[in-house]
Amino acid sequence: MNRGGPVGPTWRKPSPLGFGAAVDAVTNVAAPLLAGFSVAAIGVVGADSDKFRWPGPSLLCLTVSALLFVTCVQFGFHARRHLYSYADLTAWWTEEELADDDRRRLLRAEQHHNFDLWDRWRGLAYVAYSGGLVVLWTGVALVLVPPGPGTASGAAFRWAACAVAACAAVGEVVWSTYEPLRRRLDRRRLLRGNP
Repeated sequence: MNRGGPVGPTWRKPSPLGFGAAVDAVTNVAAPLLAGFSVAAIGVVGADSDKFRWPGPSLLCLTVSALLFVTCVQFGFHARRHLYSYADLTAWWTEEELADDDRRRLLRAEQHHNFDLWDRWRGLAYVAYSGGLVVLWTGVALVLVPPGPGTASGAAFRWAACAVAACAAVGEVVWSTYEPLRRRLDRRRLLRGNP
């Protein structure tokens, strides 16, 4: 039994360390809340469709956003069951069991595999959440369009609100694609030897 140095690969952890909690907050709080909002908006547009210029496209966007937010919750559930730390292991395994080098090696390999699964499910949850936000803002923009020329008082304000929602949709596309794209370009540059 070698207790001096590390045996095999080290334990994997999210970077930054709060990333796991952030994913949990998005998939357990934000996504369900936004899914509920989308479903409520579907009810409003469906009940008073004559008061909206494009009720069909609005309903489609709101439905797709609700679907994506619920999907995000599902992906988050699958992700969360694969993220655990060494402290979690010590809660389930005794010190004597963890002192065995072969068992520790096996548990580390298993944790590495589970961490990779967490990262994949987390990535899918991120795509579903970001996509849900883009489609939700698009649906909100469509809902805000005045019902017809000269039919609504304050049409200029509705157009302005529509523009703000459309800008939020575009902003979400930029926000959600910038970091992954930057990381991919940095990696490609490092692999080519151009720091």
